[in-house]
Amino acid sequence: MHINQALAARIKEESRDAFPFMRQIRRDLHAHPELSGNESWTTAYLANVLDTLGLEVHRNIGGHGLFADLITDPSKPMAAFRVDIDALPIAEANKVPYRSKFPGIMHACGHDAHSAIGVGTAAIMTKLSDEIPGNLRFIFQPEEEEITGALRMIHAGVLTRPVPKAILGLHVAPLPADEIAWTDGLFLAGFDHYLASLSPKENSSLSYPDLDAVAKRCCRAILHFNHWQLPETWQEMQNFWQLLKSPPKTLQNFIIYDASLSGEHPEAWHGQFGIGVKAATPHLRRAALGRIRAALSRICKLSQTNYHIEHVGSMMDMRNDAQLVQSVLPALKASVGENHLIQLKAAFPFNCEDFAYYTKEIPGAMFWLGAGNPEEKKYALLHTPDFDIDESSLIIGAAAMTSMLLEALGFHEMTLP
Repeated sequence: MHINQALAARIKEESRDAFPFMRQIRRDLHAHPELSGNESWTTAYLANVLDTLGLEVHRNIGGHGLFADLITDPSKPMAAFRVDIDALPIAEANKVPYRSKFPGIMHACGHDAHSAIGVGTAAIMTKLSDEIPGNLRFIFQPEEEEITGALRMIHAGVLTRPVPKAILGLHVAPLPADEIAWTDGLFLAGFDHYLASLSPKENSSLSYPDLDAVAKRCCRAILHFNHWQLPETWQEMQNFWQLLKSPPKTLQNFIIYDASLSGEHPEAWHGQFGIGVKAATPHLRRAALGRIRAALSRICKLSQTNYHIEHVGSMMDMRNDAQLVQSVLPALKASVGENHLIQLKAAFPFNCEDFAYYTKEIPGAMFWLGAGNPEEKKYALLHTPDFDIDESSLIIGAAAMTSMLLEALGFHEMTLP
């Protein structure tokens, strides 16, 4: 549907009115974080709130997942909004009233904010039910940090009865809280994980400590290949987002290497180390593995060792559906203003997203929601002990998602030649 000025204004007003409601949800969740696979309190809390909105709530989907449907006319199409709900094994450093009550666990990736926006958007949609040309599904997914939750929910049928015509998602980002970044291509790259094992050559006198020393040398060599490093400060991050708007070829064709010994069980990892590769294309991933093999061959030849590399896991790319993005972009502009939108010409290279599995089944798209405010020392730097957000981003997020979901109900896939 077309989001006219009157409807856009109403959506903004409803989003502002919903702010205290969303903020309370976000803070309750932030104070009670739960790790992947243990989100029982979180889903019970969310289900109770969604029940009060009058939605059809479906519990225990793929573990601790749930979804809630807003049905206006069963004969009409459905669009879906997915948010994630799990926390991380990180000790919170923030001294705020809503600080985590559980030592060593915190919402350091913004899933508490995503959940609050999901509930807030559902609440706004119930007030706009006469304006909705279809039905909506709000998906609250566990286990995103372990990249197991999306597949579990899909296998449990979250994309059936009926099949949504499109699915949307968002993720908070270290951008100013009034900005949203979008791309109609690769959003986040997938990865390949490998296990490398070293062994002494025949007649070698190498001991376990010797093998560990060689393994450390191999890890350093692999990490030395990295051209790009994750920005660690607010200003570095802002400079990096600027690069993504007009990226050099080395960023368009990025490869990110990771290599490390096990910090948890070093005694079980003598001569072994993990390797990770993220890249902008599958071809670059394969090229990276060849480069790694060449480096290990050189080191092992000098150290009288053999090496073996075993592929142990992978993740698919999170690629936005270009037609879906272009179809909802007018609604996004109407809800937040064109001056607050940032088009990215390259993917952020340092993270991955199991939202990708939904997009394998139906058209999907994700957006970066700015959540930082350096003046308040809230930088929204993901996976850090002092992660926190400017909560005004909840208003922007709810307005954006409400508008885009309404537009997505009218999405028509084009048949490409």
